Amino acid sequence: MKKLIAAMAITGTMLTTAVFAADEDRAEWLFVHSADGVELVDETTLVVPLEREIFAFTDRPARDHLYLNAHEFVAIWNDGEDSFSQDPPNAVLTWEEDGEMRRAEIELTDAAVADHGRALHYQVSIVDGGMSLNRPVSGSLYIDSMAH
Repeated sequence: MKKLIAAMAITGTMLTTAVFAADEDRAEWLFVHSADGVELVDETTLVVPLEREIFAFTDRPARDHLYLNAHEFVAIWNDGEDSFSQDPPNAVLTWEEDGEMRRAEIELTDAAVADHGRALHYQVSIVDGGMSLNRPVSGSLYIDSMAH
């Protein structure tokens, strides 16, 4: 998994410095963004509404979790020398289509807040699997780790 350095603090809707659990071994943070209405609007833009906050959690041994709104998640995208903007994360998008579970492995090259914080626009590059989301679907985006 990628080793990315980030520091953030959540104060209402503003981010400042330092909040992920301080751990000598640097916790691995993973992210889940689930929503109804996930849509690939063109070859490189995946729109995911923000119906719930993005769930972030750590792998063992730290076992911590938190919830991020759209602005908080995008703020950590560009935070630090080894941020997601410097080393884009891999992700797996899963959704149900015609009664079958589908999946696509993608790279997220950018993320931007849209619709006044009610959606994220991800710039994507498809790595494996097809994404023929010609209509909005219910899906989950599982995003690679960030170390802190």
